[in-house]
Amino acid sequence: GTSTFMEALAANGTTNIQTSVTGVTPSKRRFIDDRRDQPFDKRLRFSVRQTESAYRYRDIVVRKQDGFTHILLSTKSSENNSLNPEVMKEVQSALNTAAADDSKLVLFSAVGSIFCCGLDFIYFIRRLTDDRKKESTKMAEAIRNFVNTFIQFKKPIIVAVNGPAIGLGASILPLCDVVWANEKAWFQTPYTTFGQSPDGCSSLTFPRIMGLAS
Repeated sequence: GTSTFMEALAANGTTNIQTSVTGVTPSKRRFIDDRRDQPFDKRLRFSVRQTESAYRYRDIVVRKQDGFTHILLSTKSSENNSLNPEVMKEVQSALNTAAADDSKLVLFSAVGSIFCCGLDFIYFIRRLTDDRKKESTKMAEAIRNFVNTFIQFKKPIIVAVNGPAIGLGASILPLCDVVWANEKAWFQTPYTTFGQSPDGCSSLTFPRIMGLAS
């Protein structure tokens, strides 16, 4: 089981582990704008999906390995592996299945050069044109259920971060058990920039991990 697990990490480009991440530079803050017109490597996405014999999801790939379940973000309904209710529901479904089967742990990673760009704001803004109160309530409920799934999952969750983790893509990491990052990974929570309150329990977990000053 260990060798298969390491092979899965190697295939995802996460065997070169580092113990700390340097500060985010201004150039990295422009990352989303610079990469907006650069889609994922479609050949990589295709090859990963071809290896999954029982593929039944749109925005994620689930692969049963020897002793563990591998869940990969590979979104079609959003850009840059960002999270909308459809993506979050599929991740929840895969985690609930892994919780009930013989998997000893879950490996959570992503296809492409980006781990997760957080909430899909374009998706949410488009749905605020009608009943803002109703749609906002639905959004909050979707995010709450998604976060609670990580909190309540009783088996270990190992995360392999292969690129930028932004917003909710970063704040869910402390809810997991082990986070491995390669040299291309960096983390950012631009809540004040977007006028957004911290999500994913990060107002509690970040001070506990990094200290109150940070």
